[in-house]
Amino acid sequence: MAADKEYVQPCVSINYPSDYEYTRSVEIKHVTGQKHPRTVLSYEYPRDEGDPYYPVPTRTNLDTYERYRELTLEETRRKNVYFCGRLATYTYLNMDQAIERALNLFTTLKDHHAHA
Repeated sequence: MAADKEYVQPCVSINYPSDYEYTRSVEIKHVTGQKHPRTVLSYEYPRDEGDPYYPVPTRTNLDTYERYRELTLEETRRKNVYFCGRLATYTYLNMDQAIERALNLFTTLKDHHAHA
């Protein structure tokens, strides 16, 4: 939902465990530092179909993740492709943690290329 206000909520994420059909509202510009007179809210709705949102650390899933991790390392070495975030680490990350990791990766790559 777009809004004609700079901010709609006081923080990045508000949880609504039983109040509405959605379980969370997110206004991401609280963590990105974006400055704009308008904002965007997103809403998360639970569902029991499709791909799971959070990793389930079963032996089968961890073995599958390890195979993907090996492939990502190969892609990084061969093609200068980098993976970051929840799916790259097969861990649950809060949005602030995911953004922090992305910014850290950017800084690392920027510094590496500046000195290359």
